[in-house]
Amino acid sequence: MQPTVGSRMSPLEYHPAYEVLDDQIMTEGVAGEIVPDESKTRRKENLQYTLRKISETTNRHSAYSARSVHGKSHGLIYAEMEIYDHLPEHLAQGMFATPKKLPLVMRFSTVPGDILNDKLCTPRSLAIKILGVEGERLSGSEAATTQNFLFVNGSSFLSSSVQQFLSNLKLLANTDNTPEFKQFLAQILQATSKLIASLSGGRERLISSEGQPETNILGETYFSQDPILYGNFMAKVALVPIAPSLIALTNKPIDVSFASDSLKKSVVDFFITHTAEWELRIQLCTDINKMPIEDSSVVWSEDVSPYLPVAKITAKPQIAWSPYRSEVVDNGMMFSPWHGIKSHRPLGSVMRLRKITYEMSKHTNAMSIGKAIPEPTHLDDLC
Repeated sequence: MQPTVGSRMSPLEYHPAYEVLDDQIMTEGVAGEIVPDESKTRRKENLQYTLRKISETTNRHSAYSARSVHGKSHGLIYAEMEIYDHLPEHLAQGMFATPKKLPLVMRFSTVPGDILNDKLCTPRSLAIKILGVEGERLSGSEAATTQNFLFVNGSSFLSSSVQQFLSNLKLLANTDNTPEFKQFLAQILQATSKLIASLSGGRERLISSEGQPETNILGETYFSQDPILYGNFMAKVALVPIAPSLIALTNKPIDVSFASDSLKKSVVDFFITHTAEWELRIQLCTDINKMPIEDSSVVWSEDVSPYLPVAKITAKPQIAWSPYRSEVVDNGMMFSPWHGIKSHRPLGSVMRLRKITYEMSKHTNAMSIGKAIPEPTHLDDLC
């Protein structure tokens, strides 16, 4: 009998064969046959063009520099991570190998690059930047000591492959950018790939349909969606609210009738008096067929491998958003899954393509503010 993770099968050790090289990616043709995808160079050029077009469009509609995606922040939080002691070997990996406390910043946002009214329901996202992380660095972040994790409030990624990811971005880039059209974009970002495929000719129908009710952004559970290396293993990551005050906000509606910044107000109001606690949990890959690396649209079943706790994040009462914090974090920091240590390298074709996304975003933002954006070495400005 194989050793277990709790009562589950043991995690698979990483092997390069589990990842498909970019120039080997295959896709389904119009007639259902399997055909080679376009070349890596061509995809990179297409992605760069598409992202540049999105950035140019959002910048035209913004009074200040905007990201291609995740433009509007709703909470900028100073917090501390406590890595649990006495973790079993399969969880004591990478930065989690040694129990310690590390400072971090949390950036709650919504997905579009534009600064939109909160009446338009869009997917929520969370980026965390942890400082003081030791280990061999990923290329491009050698001088830093930060580890970034990016999350969305959905357990699977919209696009299963590089080609589909690029196609979805092109659809975003080629739509008009009026506020009235943003509900359409929100539905694209929340929809499954089947809905994406059915959108041609359905523009007016989708514009007139209603979005989902807005709920408190702090009550959400957030998922990495894409896998990462977890030391010797492969894993997905989730951030789960554990404080009763946060759990009480799960699915709790907020009033968006009169305020364009209702999400931000709900975050600021909470942190006036409350302490928040989340748990960082790891889902180890135990079956490469049921938990593929190259298809991020597949939800890894918790029946096959549960999420297991490795650390707690605590954020004490504070001013959770201010123009000053926005200048420090929104304009002064970049969040990329490729800023970190090799023990937590992003995995899969979509993650490799996202590396280009974040490199271009960093370059665009640096050009707009006239200086490079370094990785922080402290968070004194947020304390």
